[in-house]
Amino acid sequence: MTNDRTLGGLAVLMALTLVAFGWGLAAPFAYEPVGPRAFPIITAILIGACGLILLVKGRGAVEPNAAGVNRGILAISATLLAYAFLFQPLGFVLSTALMSAVVARIFGASWGQSAVTGVVLSVGSFLLFDHGLDVVLPTGVMGDLL
Repeated sequence: MTNDRTLGGLAVLMALTLVAFGWGLAAPFAYEPVGPRAFPIITAILIGACGLILLVKGRGAVEPNAAGVNRGILAISATLLAYAFLFQPLGFVLSTALMSAVVARIFGASWGQSAVTGVVLSVGSFLLFDHGLDVVLPTGVMGDLL
């Protein structure tokens, strides 16, 4: 078994797990036509399809990552984990700004570029989702300001 096929198998398992957890999602009232299970199911279909492609067409061993790449992967994983824990208490805008700034730094942006990226991305996304699409997002510590 090659690394491509191992990744493909893991992707299929992850897709099946998403379907198992997502299928049980139901809202107590119908607030949107497709309901809350649509996103995990669609995501599972895409991940599963990519996994199946890797299982079928996977070839030889994959080259190892270049020096420092694994550290970046771990840093981004830790950042996303912190984002998940801070999302409710800090709110969408602050947690997204922090997460975006840290990810920008990991990818080599300067402190100034990272700060601008975080602010523009978080405020722009908030305006799009909250005001444009009427998706309720947590305001956190900013509360009434938003």
